[in-house]
Amino acid sequence: MNSLNCTTALIAALAVWIGYHQYVLARERFKLDLFEKRFTVYKATQKYLATIMKNPRIDLGVPMMFSYETQDAVFLFGREIVEYLNSLYEKALDMKDLQDKRDQLPAGPGPERSALCDQETKLVLELTHELPKLPERFGSYLKFRAWKRSSWII
Repeated sequence: MNSLNCTTALIAALAVWIGYHQYVLARERFKLDLFEKRFTVYKATQKYLATIMKNPRIDLGVPMMFSYETQDAVFLFGREIVEYLNSLYEKALDMKDLQDKRDQLPAGPGPERSALCDQETKLVLELTHELPKLPERFGSYLKFRAWKRSSWII
């Protein structure tokens, strides 16, 4: 083999090696970008539940902000997470509805007020109990797979 053929073969091998590592880096970058987007939805859900936990008196802006901050979930997660987020949103709207109904009742105790309070308390407890379950619910989407460190990266 003459030196020109050796040089050409070496350049071709080097181009293949570089191309492969660019592919690997692009794939890892994609995983990281996807993780970051999913984690943003996770943190928005965490913030939403913590807000309700701190102050169960729902301001309509709270579920609306949650809906806005998690709107990309349909593209990032499976159906089970999207349905889960929708159920959290709906429960807060139900709480707001119950609070509005209770506010329209005459002041003082009564069976209708007690029933509304009981329903609201049930929803608050359901939402409050979801906060510690979030890592498990989102876990399969947020776990890093075995990320190998390539030997050529220092």
